Amino acid sequence: MESTPQFEIQDTPVKQLIAQNIGYSAAILYLVNLYRLRELLLSMSYLYNNVPMKPWPILFMYADDLDDESKRTEFMLRMYDFLGGGQKVRWFMDRIEWIRLEWKLPDTISHDKSVVQPVFGDSWPGYHQMCAFFASQIFDHPRLQDVTYYMRMDTDSYIYEPLCYDPIELFHEHNRSYAYRAQTTDPDWVTIGLWNLVEEYSRKHPEIDRQLERNGWSWPEGKRENVKPKGLDFPTYYNNFEIVKLDAFRRPDVRAWLDEIMRVPERIYKYRWGDAPIRYATVSMFFDLKTDVEEYCGMQYWHNGIHGSVCSCSDQLRNH
Repeated sequence: MESTPQFEIQDTPVKQLIAQNIGYSAAILYLVNLYRLRELLLSMSYLYNNVPMKPWPILFMYADDLDDESKRTEFMLRMYDFLGGGQKVRWFMDRIEWIRLEWKLPDTISHDKSVVQPVFGDSWPGYHQMCAFFASQIFDHPRLQDVTYYMRMDTDSYIYEPLCYDPIELFHEHNRSYAYRAQTTDPDWVTIGLWNLVEEYSRKHPEIDRQLERNGWSWPEGKRENVKPKGLDFPTYYNNFEIVKLDAFRRPDVRAWLDEIMRVPERIYKYRWGDAPIRYATVSMFFDLKTDVEEYCGMQYWHNGIHGSVCSCSDQLRNH
């Protein structure tokens, strides 16, 4: 038993972060579940080998399927072996924190799927709870209250080539509020009514309307009059990878917008508005895309394929 590695914060480099007084804090964030641990091993291997960064905490957020501590311990031992073992691996793994999420449906949403009749029924309610969490709830999570930035990774997010920069340090140096790797779209059948809400909300808030215009926001066929509830795909940030400045999304005007979305729970829990289109709308409505947002085109990244524009890592550094 003495040879069994113990993964807990001891005299590791994490302890030295406060003394460094670098002026900000960060966390790497994964949402994990029991059936996707194998792919998480590979993602963590790439993170360990390819991504230079300060030893920020790595948060494994989970729900009831990983309540059994023995399952978490078994996975940690598998990861230790998978990464090759040794003191350096122990220091890396000592950064991991398991964070239990207490997810529940809103009071007005039935627990009976046949009553709700969600448009994305095969993954209800878990996928919808994930969307609500990343769209809005994450900004209120107690573990992140004193964190400056988080970097989200999915269990099948793979930074498969070595990076020439620390992604969080670069984000901080460039004074960004949001970073992404790719833009995509969500189909109309999972964004029913989202175009309408953006149009109505921006019309009621002229400052948001002006920000959309400055950002080159594109209404369907170039006219906001063409907005309709159905039949229009919605642009997204493919936010299985993202870096977020938390306080930027806690601004009262941003919170008011997110609260408006959550005010009608059916938008997410029935119609499956995803966190990706919500994030795209939010960033476009409240931030300057030229100064507040960065595309990490220099990151060689895979998630269900390779998406987004590609540049060399050094080119991304030179362009800013």
